[in-house]
Amino acid sequence: MKPASGPRERGLGLLLGIGAGIAFAIVAPIGLLTMPLAALVLVRRPGPRGRLSTAALAGGLSLWWLARPGDPPDQAVRAAAVIGTVVFGWTWRYTTWSLAHRAMSATAAAAVGVSVLIAALGGSWSQIRWWVESRIVVATQLVLAWISTGTPSGPAGTADPMVVQLEDSFDTVVPLMADFFPATVAIEMLAGFALATVLYRRLVDATDAASFGRFRDFRFTEHFGWIPVVALAVVLVLTGGASRTMAANVLVVAGVLYALRGVAVARFGIGLTGGPSFLTMILIAFSIVFMLPVVLIGAILLGVADTGLDLRRRWIAPRAES
Repeated sequence: MKPASGPRERGLGLLLGIGAGIAFAIVAPIGLLTMPLAALVLVRRPGPRGRLSTAALAGGLSLWWLARPGDPPDQAVRAAAVIGTVVFGWTWRYTTWSLAHRAMSATAAAAVGVSVLIAALGGSWSQIRWWVESRIVVATQLVLAWISTGTPSGPAGTADPMVVQLEDSFDTVVPLMADFFPATVAIEMLAGFALATVLYRRLVDATDAASFGRFRDFRFTEHFGWIPVVALAVVLVLTGGASRTMAANVLVVAGVLYALRGVAVARFGIGLTGGPSFLTMILIAFSIVFMLPVVLIGAILLGVADTGLDLRRRWIAPRAES
């Protein structure tokens, strides 16, 4: 029997959990992490290790986040978090699905639920997009004003060329950020579900590791492939409108999932060779830094290929027969 973890290991797990939570809060709303973490504590009912403290911290942060004032985009994200957390907790309580299917189902339910709620209240995604773009424009103007105060003006009082170039870049990027706000939230929700599960294992209950799975085994049903196919058809057929924008958001989320699957396949393959060498790690780091678009496309293609060919099963089969 595996010995119980000592105080040192639990302390390290607590530090890692706090660090991961802080890192997530920097780039995403903290409630997308704390709400599913609190739900896991409630529905799985583990032993006493860290349960009370984790539930109190996660629940308190969740209530604080939900009670804060916010614009319509903030309220939409909070509604998505509530709906997604309920579905996520339900899947852990009543199903034996994998983590990937639980997180994807909860995120899809949140998207449908928020869309229905917005329509029922007489709103639209176009209004949400306007709010998002307005907030980003205000933020970029503040950044440009701060940069302008520290840079000299050009001839005859003209703006610094660097500031002008930044303004042109913002004019291109801001509409895209507003268009893909739903995809951004969906990706943040998926990351929040995954991180909440990891923290739950690390801080509360590490005895049932088989229920959570390993990243190298990350996969999802091949039927999911019809969703990006339909979305791609909508993007190619329509020339504009909300439907085309939402389909493009679906494609972005699907691309991220297939890229993750491709990375998991690569991790699995490297594991079969005995682990990455120092040179392999250097090459991987070099590729990520200098060839990120190529790496992303390659990961997506590898994930798509694994969906149809089940590469990991094929790689293991010869070893099992020998």
